[in-house]
Amino acid sequence: MITVRPEKRYELQWLRALAASEVVVCHSDLITKHFSDFRIGSLTWYYPLSGMGVELFFVLSGYIICMRAPSIDNGPRFLLSRILRLYPMYWIFTSLVVVAYFINPAWRLAGSDLNMSLLVKSYLILPQDRFPMLPVGWTLEHEMLFYVTVSIMMLLWGLKGHRPLAVAFVLGAMGFLGCTLGTGPLPSIWAFNIFSPYMFAFGLGWLLKCSENLEWRARSASLLGYAAIAGAAVWIGDDRGDWLVYRITVASILFAVITVWRRIFVADNAVNRAVWQLGDASFSIYLSHWLVLSAIGKMLGAVHLPMAADAPVRIFFILISLGIGYGFYIALEKPIDRWLRQRGPRPAWRDRPKLALGHVQRLARQLQTRRL
Repeated sequence: MITVRPEKRYELQWLRALAASEVVVCHSDLITKHFSDFRIGSLTWYYPLSGMGVELFFVLSGYIICMRAPSIDNGPRFLLSRILRLYPMYWIFTSLVVVAYFINPAWRLAGSDLNMSLLVKSYLILPQDRFPMLPVGWTLEHEMLFYVTVSIMMLLWGLKGHRPLAVAFVLGAMGFLGCTLGTGPLPSIWAFNIFSPYMFAFGLGWLLKCSENLEWRARSASLLGYAAIAGAAVWIGDDRGDWLVYRITVASILFAVITVWRRIFVADNAVNRAVWQLGDASFSIYLSHWLVLSAIGKMLGAVHLPMAADAPVRIFFILISLGIGYGFYIALEKPIDRWLRQRGPRPAWRDRPKLALGHVQRLARQLQTRRL
């Protein structure tokens, strides 16, 4: 089987851009902490939302992978495709952290001294009980466990017919175990990574996509069953697990609202075009922003700005960070991804008519959208 790229879903581009931008805003204290005592997490209205871009990314990932995985339906090939998608860019930014560490050990971003165990686990995106060298890489550990779970299900069960529903409930069971094993103030690898409350987010995104193809009774039963698992986890689990389930629920509601209003985000105007571009660049923005914000913060610390400059400086350099992330997308991520796709496995002859038909259908839909 081959991977057939679906038509671009513009509301998903908005969600990608929103998630990446929120994470940059959440970490913007890195810009101002050297001259200002204000912390963005101290805002009462923002605190419950801070960093929720991560949960939104996980729900998005579950939804998008559910769209694409059935077109492969081959566990090892699916897993290889995800490794090729994540690892090259992640390696580049992790290597920049290593280089910075050797220039000045005080610049370590993970708060840990460099050692072989940290280095190997960081580069291989293996679960660990501390941050990897590139701190934002902790989310990729959850992503890879999600991909491994999907690939195992594909290998053992396949994704034909209604079988994809089983993947959502396996992920829900993993989330349940993550909550009930106890996340604690210093969560273990088992409780926070391998069986993690975050698996609820991947599973819910996957389920939302699956449910689109179900009649309303089956859709309602599936969503209620999943809600029952999450509710039981909240009932039995500890406060940290409850808090993560709450955040995942809010992120999922936002996801559902924007996908319901998807026609708003299809219009060809300047705002939508800019957000679509940010959506394409969301992975590069996410990987680069911590390094960029940290570097900017260190430079501003030497200037001795007044505390009153916090808000304008923060806003200006958040925009700069988004722009630099977009630059990394254009200069690195996009060419690397294109190069890897060109050298990937060629379509089997029996699959090429399907690929050609899908391409024609996408072009027809794009033309129809432009006429509207």
